[in-house]
Amino acid sequence: MFHAPRALRRARLALASVVLASTALLAPAGAAAQGASGDPTLAQTLFEEGRRLMEAKSYAQACPKLAESQRLRPGTGTLLNLALCNEGLGKTATAWGQFKEALFASKKEGNAAREAFAQEHIDALEPRLSKIQLDAENTPGLLVRIDSNDIPAAALGTPIPIDPGAHEVEATASGYSVWSTTVQVGESADLKTIAVPKLLPAPAASKPAGPQLPAPGGAVGDRSGGRGLQTAGYVIGGAGVAVLGVGAVFGILAAGQASDAEKDEALCPEKRCTPEGRDEIDAAETKALVSTIGVGVGVAALAAGAILVLTSGPSRTASASAAAARQGSPGRVQARIVPLIGPQGGGVGVLGAF
Repeated sequence: MFHAPRALRRARLALASVVLASTALLAPAGAAAQGASGDPTLAQTLFEEGRRLMEAKSYAQACPKLAESQRLRPGTGTLLNLALCNEGLGKTATAWGQFKEALFASKKEGNAAREAFAQEHIDALEPRLSKIQLDAENTPGLLVRIDSNDIPAAALGTPIPIDPGAHEVEATASGYSVWSTTVQVGESADLKTIAVPKLLPAPAASKPAGPQLPAPGGAVGDRSGGRGLQTAGYVIGGAGVAVLGVGAVFGILAAGQASDAEKDEALCPEKRCTPEGRDEIDAAETKALVSTIGVGVGVAALAAGAILVLTSGPSRTASASAAAARQGSPGRVQARIVPLIGPQGGGVGVLGAF
């Protein structure tokens, strides 16, 4: 005999069993999570919030929370929820891949209920998967990306499951120009085939034609050029000081040697020098000549160094530089040091425009 109250109770018990089974099926793995190293409290909080948002069909807000929960504390239950969320969001390829991952994990764990649940969704998603196939010409070192994700060379020419929507395809190789295109993939069972052409060699860096005019504040006012001239000025000036010192020393030696020879009665008796005395006098005159040249060179080098230092700063304004450029002047100091040698001595000079 059929009793309605008893049948109602059985129906309620069956419903409760289904609810409990579903809760256990989709709950996170908890302490059994493999490689769990994140904050378990935060992971659980994000999981519960993600589940709440998913039940409200707010998939765009729910999926990031579930993904972070899975990252903090990986678990098969969380992964199944994340796959369900992406399926609701329309990311069929992403959801299919996550259900596949959960299927393998469930088999490893021996959880037949989760295994069956994952397989059911895989079977439902596979006929709807959209795919993209990349056919590429042979370019040495070719690297193909979809949405900045590298595609292995072995995957070229093979249809790859992909989420519906717009995707950026890019091909690069060292020494070649970048090729890219955008493809729109349909929502269900769409197949897009993209032919990636052989890449073109990258153009060589072109050199500017003709002389380049200095920018305002450049040339004389250019800092790098100014520092170079200033450094050269200090070096030349320092060398001038050294040469002056050498010239002074030779002058003192010459004067002393000549004086000593003239005072030596054995060399120059009664101011008439013997051949030996004459040799001493000639040697003193040679030292005197060296002294004269050294002093001349030193003074000239000091002057040249001072000129370079004084003209190395930004002494021209931008308008003056522009005016010089219009008149055909390069707008920069051009100078070089040249030796000057004469019958009575030597030195250096500075030739150029300032």
